[in-house]
Amino acid sequence: MYNHLDMMIRGAEKVITIATTADGLNRKMEALLPGLEKAKRRGCVIRVAAPITEGNIKIARQIAKIAEVRDTSQKSFNGRFSIVDSEQLMFMLTNDSTVHPNYDVAVWISTDFFAKVMEQMFELAWQEFRPLSKVKVRE
Repeated sequence: MYNHLDMMIRGAEKVITIATTADGLNRKMEALLPGLEKAKRRGCVIRVAAPITEGNIKIARQIAKIAEVRDTSQKSFNGRFSIVDSEQLMFMLTNDSTVHPNYDVAVWISTDFFAKVMEQMFELAWQEFRPLSKVKVRE
């Protein structure tokens, strides 16, 4: 799953959107950070939405050097998906708080119609999420 997500990121040309959970932020970014850094150098806009907690604030600040990071914890947003260039979508089917990462399942769809719809819906939620600079958590 992470290999495929990394492949999507490596092919990104414009925008990468990642929505994940608090634990997922740590796991995904450890695996995907090199690809995201390269995408940023190519000029991609990168947006990451996740609940920001004491357990992931350090990685969130590291990611904020290359991406806009927003906190979803006040909005009860618990989505797990990634959208690349409004053309590809990968969404996870399980709750990562109840399923071991080895048993995680995702669906990849390469369709601009559905990806654009999901991105439009995400955009509405994104406006409501708190920017990382306004998040106050203890480290």
